[in-house]
Amino acid sequence: MEQANASSSKGKVVGKSDKQLIYKPTVEAYDQWAPIYDTDGNFLQFLDSIMMRGMLPQLTGLLPPKSLIVDLGCGTGRTTLALLRLPSIRLVGLDNSRGMLDIARARCNQTLASLPKDGRVATLDFESWDMLDQAKEVPEVAKNADALVSTLVVEHIPLDVFFGACSRILRKGGLLLLTNMHPEMGAESQAGFTDPVSGEKVRPVSYVHTIQKTLEEAKRWNFEVVWGPKERGVREEDLEKLGGRAKKWVGKKVWFGMILKLKMV
Repeated sequence: MEQANASSSKGKVVGKSDKQLIYKPTVEAYDQWAPIYDTDGNFLQFLDSIMMRGMLPQLTGLLPPKSLIVDLGCGTGRTTLALLRLPSIRLVGLDNSRGMLDIARARCNQTLASLPKDGRVATLDFESWDMLDQAKEVPEVAKNADALVSTLVVEHIPLDVFFGACSRILRKGGLLLLTNMHPEMGAESQAGFTDPVSGEKVRPVSYVHTIQKTLEEAKRWNFEVVWGPKERGVREEDLEKLGGRAKKWVGKKVWFGMILKLKMV
């Protein structure tokens, strides 16, 4: 059963301890998280990047030349960076956190400038877009995408809203690569960080999405599976790469991913 792990109330203090646990609206939390997002030792991000090495070739191998790929919930550009070396591709990053977008734009443009013209994407754009606002128009540069990539994002979005947004961005026959925290991990934990200045433990709004419910909602929006779903746990041999925070999760499933296709009819 899908459930929310957190209140959306601004600045809600849940408990008293040496470090207060505070739930904030997702965008506010990620704006605050942005400066340390890539350096605070989040092992699930590390694992997701490892899994992307196999998933992204699966996706791009199904795309025609000069495709439009949208990174939905691009954050600081972790996955966007991995797509920059695709010649002729048009690439767009969408996020609703200005703090995250500023970092993504800076780091991706810096990397892009260092690549030869025949070894990089044809165009790169970043736009602010709130998928929770279902009345808000999709940015022009992101419309009729051939593929969507959305990594570790749907945890923060109700499934019907997420797939509704994806169906508005993708062309018919377009592909969706999505990854998420596994519900086995979500039952015990959620995305969040410790603010280095205040010492507060900050948590955005999160939902526990099972694989079954994800697939059911995807089908309701006319998506079909073309790869996966694949589940991944933490293994002893992963600890050197994932870091100490992964140790407590050895033997437990923490990640799942899949590639879906929006049907033509």
